[in-house]
Amino acid sequence: MSLRKEQKANTRAKIKSVAKEAFLTKGIEATSTRYLSQKSGIAVGTLFVHFPDKLSLVKDIFFEEMDSALRAGAVSQTVCSSPIDYLLQMAQVLFDFFDDYAEFTQQILLDSIVKGGFHTNQMAVISDGIISRFKQAGVDEKTAEIFSENMVSNYWYILLNSLPTGTLGQASINQLKRLNLPFEVSYNNAAKNQ
Repeated sequence: MSLRKEQKANTRAKIKSVAKEAFLTKGIEATSTRYLSQKSGIAVGTLFVHFPDKLSLVKDIFFEEMDSALRAGAVSQTVCSSPIDYLLQMAQVLFDFFDDYAEFTQQILLDSIVKGGFHTNQMAVISDGIISRFKQAGVDEKTAEIFSENMVSNYWYILLNSLPTGTLGQASINQLKRLNLPFEVSYNNAAKNQ
């Protein structure tokens, strides 16, 4: 790596480090770009060379941290064939992360919903995982898709109701499990008939 590229990478890492600490302690809205540039030891213009706006900086930190949380969660999860257990495991990892990064999540989720971004794509992957588990139990594809749509809707309901208060803990997981109980019964019945 050339010296220039190395300096650029170091500056970017310094900005992210300073911003992460400031966002988590002071809050995203309360942290100005001027404050970030001063604490990073750079000009405001240099900050904007690396991150065109504060939301892009928030996203960069958020996705890096979420990737780490999901990787750690994937390692600790148990293999499951149940679509309900799968959704609950994924929700547990995500809800814990969203609670830890509540203000980040609120800003990014709003941007994602409006622009069809990461969370929409993330839920499509989870939906595919739910569908495949129902199909493995013998549920036809159309019914599996309907079940998945309803389960994902329940996830969104819990997420959007709990996120503003920063309470996506075990109570939210329990509520998600209760809402998806009919699908668990359907899955278990289908699996018995296999």
